[in-house]
Amino acid sequence: MAPYVETFNYILALATIGLQFIIVVCGAAYVFFRSRTNPILLLCKKYGVVFVFIIVLGSVSLSLFYSEVIGFTACELCWIQRFFIYPQLVLMSLALFRSKKILINLSILLAFLGMLVSIYHVYIENGGSSNLSCVTGGIGVVSCGARYVYEFGYITIPVMALTAQVAIIVVLMIYRYFSRNTFLYTS
Repeated sequence: MAPYVETFNYILALATIGLQFIIVVCGAAYVFFRSRTNPILLLCKKYGVVFVFIIVLGSVSLSLFYSEVIGFTACELCWIQRFFIYPQLVLMSLALFRSKKILINLSILLAFLGMLVSIYHVYIENGGSSNLSCVTGGIGVVSCGARYVYEFGYITIPVMALTAQVAIIVVLMIYRYFSRNTFLYTS
């Protein structure tokens, strides 16, 4: 493993914790302080699509960096998670220029499905049982339980994916809440 990988993993784990903090703050503001004058929620409304685009672009870039540059082979569940995150790059690119209701709703759906796969992957990675072939790590199959990254006692690649998916859902739900009756959120 290249010497920069450990530093890269550490920085990425710190960024994941930062994103988790943002999720908690925005989620708490949305649930407990839902007001059309809340500055945190207004920030999500104004820059929500841009923020989600950055999350998705980072997720796609980092998944490709880990597999193509560093050489971590993706397991079956990683590929399924990629299936739900990669199309969102196209959706959010379009949403940057055309704020359409269907794009936001489809992105929320993809993030929700990706979140379910990520939760299952975290479960498998932490010793849960499954009938998937990737759990055993048979010949030519990468184990879904293998931890290429393990920082701060809980940050792994599936946790990073889960954090990204939850952040997408939270930010876009806030965006939808504020954009419900405005011309920017027309179908």
